[in-house]
Amino acid sequence: MDVQTLLASCYASIFSRLICFPLDTIAIQHASSTRRPIFSVPLRTYYRGLLPSTVLVTPAISIYLTIYRQSKASLIPHFGDTTTTYLLAGITAELASSFVWTPLEVIKSRLQISSTTQEGKLSENLKDIWRTEGIRGFYRGYLLGLLVFIPYNGLYWTVYEHTKKAAPKDWNTSSKASLGGCVATMTGVTLCHPLDLIKTRYQVATTATVGRVGGERLDDARGVMRVVKNVWGERRFGLGFYKGLGPRLLYATPSSLISMGVFEYFSPDRTAETALSGSLQEAGLETERL
Repeated sequence: MDVQTLLASCYASIFSRLICFPLDTIAIQHASSTRRPIFSVPLRTYYRGLLPSTVLVTPAISIYLTIYRQSKASLIPHFGDTTTTYLLAGITAELASSFVWTPLEVIKSRLQISSTTQEGKLSENLKDIWRTEGIRGFYRGYLLGLLVFIPYNGLYWTVYEHTKKAAPKDWNTSSKASLGGCVATMTGVTLCHPLDLIKTRYQVATTATVGRVGGERLDDARGVMRVVKNVWGERRFGLGFYKGLGPRLLYATPSSLISMGVFEYFSPDRTAETALSGSLQEAGLETERL
């Protein structure tokens, strides 16, 4: 396993979360319809769940980025440095890491929408999920998450890699990565937001915070299709499915810009060059044998 890639992904996760976490909290609150006026609560409220989120999510991001790099390196000899490679590597990384991602995402979302200090405690959320739903509660929305993130990751890495290639040649690796992360995130988030919104609402549907919202939101816990019907009925022409898109982009875009810039600063992606060099060496050995 590439230790440099693992460490670089840890740095990327920590830097982006420290800077952008309040924006993530606002985005989650918009998507789950639990938002409060921005200046009605202290700033520290928007950092609720930062420490457990960083501790829990950083290993998952490290696994994800490392698997992407390794998958890409394995696929390039077969498909070249092409769109097919990016798609397959992104999907592989998502499938391999999603079993870790889902529980972390469920817990993080619950912490971020909590409206009291008690509800914002990691231990209280863990006990509440286990008591009311058991192990299945930690994987609430797992299949829906796959439906969201398999296409998202394939799309993200394809746009990311092609954007890096199209960046000015005199830019350094980190700048190209930041641009790629920015463009890829805006594209992926915009296209996949409706599914992500449904997933988020379903994952937090059984929390006490959502219970206090009342109304149709109480029905969200009945299933994914009920969430879809509720969202459809909240705004005309189905615009409810894009509720919170602005806050999501305001968080995800700078977060990806920072994280990918930091990631490739500490671990520049030389996968294509390494794979090409290996192929040339193999070809040379074959020629010598002949």
